[in-house]
Amino acid sequence: MLKIIKERYRAAVIGVGRIGMKLELDEKRIKPATHFGMWKEQSNVDLVAVCDTSNENLKMAKKLNPDIGIYENAADLLEKEKPDIVSISTWKDTHYEIMKLCIKYNIPAIVCEKPIAEKIEHAHEVVRETKKNGIHLFINHRRRFDPLLYPFKNDLNNGIIGELVQVNAHYVYGLVTTGTHLVDALRFFLCDIAGEIKWVIGFKHKFENFAPSDDPGINFILGFDNGLTVFVQTLDIKKYDIFDFYFYGTKGLAVFKNIGRDIEIYDILDSSEHGGFTELNNIPKEKRGGKPRDQFGYLAKNVIESLNGQSTSLSTGEDSLIALDLLLAIQESSNNNSQKVYL
Repeated sequence: MLKIIKERYRAAVIGVGRIGMKLELDEKRIKPATHFGMWKEQSNVDLVAVCDTSNENLKMAKKLNPDIGIYENAADLLEKEKPDIVSISTWKDTHYEIMKLCIKYNIPAIVCEKPIAEKIEHAHEVVRETKKNGIHLFINHRRRFDPLLYPFKNDLNNGIIGELVQVNAHYVYGLVTTGTHLVDALRFFLCDIAGEIKWVIGFKHKFENFAPSDDPGINFILGFDNGLTVFVQTLDIKKYDIFDFYFYGTKGLAVFKNIGRDIEIYDILDSSEHGGFTELNNIPKEKRGGKPRDQFGYLAKNVIESLNGQSTSLSTGEDSLIALDLLLAIQESSNNNSQKVYL
């Protein structure tokens, strides 16, 4: 992989809409909350340029950073500014073409919003070409940039709740749009314990469920290598947001809840109602988290450390390719009367 050690790196953002820039204006969100904010706040990075097709977005970028270069054409930006880092935060149907452009200009580090592409053959091409050119690729499956989750993952591996026997999860707002975060996080948590996902079953959701018109929410089941089964259900974001996991083990329960802010560990106690039976304690023996973490900051740190040879991507193109393969298989199953699809 390319190794570049600089006192200051040049960064650019292609796509300064919601996750690209505008969420910096959300007073409730921990900052940085966008790709624009992430690079603007790094002490050893100069955010030199942005690109967007919206004049309104470009004017806002100029207002937030008067010295920034603004472009309507990504190729013009890449050729004139020669950034070391490019963030791609555009609509999912543009990711492939823009990453191909970044590869053409041999950008050392590419940070792309999920999914990596819409077609599996395009995902394979991007992964192959970035590796061939030594380009560092980071797909923003953001739970991989949550520092609280790494010790929790290790604790699951080491049996904090005993042997893992069942997992349930919930998400909102489209299988590809948000479900990609969920399947990637499940692989992050479970692959060391249960192996890879070997089959999927998808079910059409029958109730009101707000999602992009081309990306409905789908309920699904995942079957892992060791026989572990995970049941996932989608809900309506217009009613409430939710992104949670319930890990059931032989010695207790671990819950990842409140859109990921909190982790709770529950042990087992003797039943107060039935002799000879046990129950899960309804009071957690341990709580972790309690507030949002600086995930964009953790992502930026991973990018810089990878460029200077101290680290590698925590959310690789290969991981994103597997996530896309899973999503397409879930869609295939759902469209074919919930037939089991093997990976």
